[in-house]
Amino acid sequence: MTETSGRRRLLLVGWDAADWKVISPLLDRGLMPHLAGVLERGVMGNLATLSPVLSPMLWTSIATGKRAYKHGIHGFAEPDPHTGTVRPITNLSRSTKALWNILNQAGKTSLVVGWWPRSPAEPIRGAMVSNHFQAAVAPLDKPWPLRPGTVHPPELAEDLAPLRVHPHELDGDLLRLFVPRAPEIDQKQDKRLETVAKIIAECSGVHAAATHLMERHPDWDLCAVYYDAIDHFGHGFMRYHPPRLDWVDERDFELYHNVLSAGYLYHDMMLGRLLELAGPEATLILVSDHGFHPDHLRPRELPNEPAGPAAEHRQFGIFAAAGPGIRRDELVFGASLLDVTPTALSLFGLPVGRDMDGRALTDIYQRPPTLEYVDSWDAIAGEDGRHPPETSMDAVDAQEAIRQLVDLGYIEEPDEDLAKAAEETARELRYNLARASADGGRHAEAAALLSELWEGCPQESRFGVHLLNAQLGLGDVPAARATLEQLKARKAAAARQGAQELREALEALREQHPGGTDSEQDGIDWAAVSDQDKRRLRRLRGRAGTNVRAFAFLEGSVLHRDARTAAAAAGGERGGGHRAAPLRHLDDDAAAARRRGGGADRRAAGGGREQ
Repeated sequence: MTETSGRRRLLLVGWDAADWKVISPLLDRGLMPHLAGVLERGVMGNLATLSPVLSPMLWTSIATGKRAYKHGIHGFAEPDPHTGTVRPITNLSRSTKALWNILNQAGKTSLVVGWWPRSPAEPIRGAMVSNHFQAAVAPLDKPWPLRPGTVHPPELAEDLAPLRVHPHELDGDLLRLFVPRAPEIDQKQDKRLETVAKIIAECSGVHAAATHLMERHPDWDLCAVYYDAIDHFGHGFMRYHPPRLDWVDERDFELYHNVLSAGYLYHDMMLGRLLELAGPEATLILVSDHGFHPDHLRPRELPNEPAGPAAEHRQFGIFAAAGPGIRRDELVFGASLLDVTPTALSLFGLPVGRDMDGRALTDIYQRPPTLEYVDSWDAIAGEDGRHPPETSMDAVDAQEAIRQLVDLGYIEEPDEDLAKAAEETARELRYNLARASADGGRHAEAAALLSELWEGCPQESRFGVHLLNAQLGLGDVPAARATLEQLKARKAAAARQGAQELREALEALREQHPGGTDSEQDGIDWAAVSDQDKRRLRRLRGRAGTNVRAFAFLEGSVLHRDARTAAAAAGGERGGGHRAAPLRHLDDDAAAARRRGGGADRRAAGGGREQ
C-alpha cells in the first residue's frame, strides 16, 4: 500500500502503561523484532506524564494537547445529567476538539479504535469504534449484542461484531504462552487465569477491529488505535514479574512470572500487522501515557482511596516515531504526552493551537518544518465530527460499564442512594481537577477547590495533603503549617472512628462467615467473604491507621519551605535591600517552564538535556 505524492498518513498507536524498563531487556533478547525495526529507522525517548496519573485524563491530553482543566475529562466516572445516576466517563464531557476532530475539519479521514474515553463513537469522517466494543457482557452461549453508540457509522456494526473475542473462546495453547503452567491451576479457587484470558480477548478484539477497518477502508489519513492490555497485565501481574520480591509468594511467582513479558510480545506481534497494513510510507507514532514500576519500586500496598491502583504507575511512558522524513536511530529528549497532538498537526502541515499546552517535537524530523499557529482550533468553525449537545448515553449500558470499573479497582462501588452516588462522583472529579490544576502550576485554583472539598469531607486526609502542597506551591507557609496541624487532629479523630467501625465490621463477618483458627484469619472464612466486603475492610483499615512517615514528610516539606523563605528574605536584605522574588513566583516560573518543555521534570525525561 502506498500513498499519493506529498500526502502524509499517521498511524498513532497507544500502549497504555508501556515502559522502556520492561521493553529494553526484551529488545536486547531479540523478542520484540517489530518494535526493534521501528527504533532502528526512527526515534525514541521517554514521554513525561501528568498528575494525576489517571488514564482517561491522560489519553484525552494526548489526543488534544491540553491539560485536564482545558479538556474537561477529570476521572473515570461522572454524574449522568439525564438520569441522575453515575455513568463511566464519556467523550460527551470533553470540552475541546481532539486530533481527529481537527483533521475532520481539515477534510481528512480518520479511523479511531478503542481510544479512552471514546464512547459513544463520534460521527467523524471515516470510522470510530468506542472503548466499549471489546468487553464481553454475556456468557459464550448467550447473545452478545453491540452496545448502542459503539460504532460509527452504525452500518459497520454487522461486520465488526463477529470480530470480538470472548475469553472462553481462547484455547489452552494460547493461554500457556502467557502461563506455561496453566494446567496446574485450580481455577475454582484461583481466578487469575480467567483474568489473563479476559485481557487477551479484549485486546484481540480491538486489534481485529482496527485491522479490519484498515483493510476495508484503506483511504485514511489518521489511524489511531489504543490498547489497554499492558496496563491491565501490569495491575494484575506486575508483582510476579522477575525479579521476585521477598513479599511475593514463590508459588504465585512460578505460575505467573511470564504474564507481563508475554503481553509485551503479543503487542509487538500486533504492531507488526498494523505496520504491514499501513505501508512503508505511513508515519508511526507509538506512545504510552505513563510507565509501570517493574523493579524494587513496585508498591506492596496501594493507597486507600479511589483509583488507588494508579500508585503502581511510573512518571514516564514511551515515545517512538518512524517514517518518511523522520530521523533514524536517534533519541528524543524532553517529550511530554502534551506534545503528541501538536506533533501530529505538524506532520500534516496544519497549524498548532496556541491554547495547547504541548509543543510540536520538531527535532524528530530530518528537516524540521516551519510551524504555523492559530489561537485555538475551538474558535474555528467547521464540520468537526463531534456529538451534538443533546447526545445521551444508554443507562443500562452505563451501569454495565460502571461495574467493570469497580471490578478493576478504578472507582469505588457507587452508593445505592443515587443522589449520594452522583455527589460522591462529582467530588472525585473536583479532586482530580484540583490535582491537575496544581500540576499545571495553577496553585491558587487548586487550593480553592481542595479547601472546599476538605471542608465538606474533613475525614478525607488526601484533600488536606494536597491542599498543603498547593499552599506550599503558593509560598504561603503559615497556611501550610495550619493545614498540617489540622491534618494531624482530623486524622487522629478519623483513625479512632475507623478503628471502631473496623471492629464492628470484623465482628459482623465472624457471625456471617465463621471459620479459620489462624490468628491472621480473624476467625473468618475469607473465601466466603465478598469482594465488596473485602474492599470495605481495606478502606476501614486505611482509615484506622496513621502513616507516620507521611506526616514526617509533610512536616519536613513545611520546614524546608520555611527555611527557603527565611533564606530568601535574608539574601534580599544582604543584597542592599532588594528582596528575592517570592517563592510562588519561582514555582509559577517552573510550571511555565514545564509547559514550554524546559522544566526540571521534562529535563529528567530527556536524560538531562535542556531543550
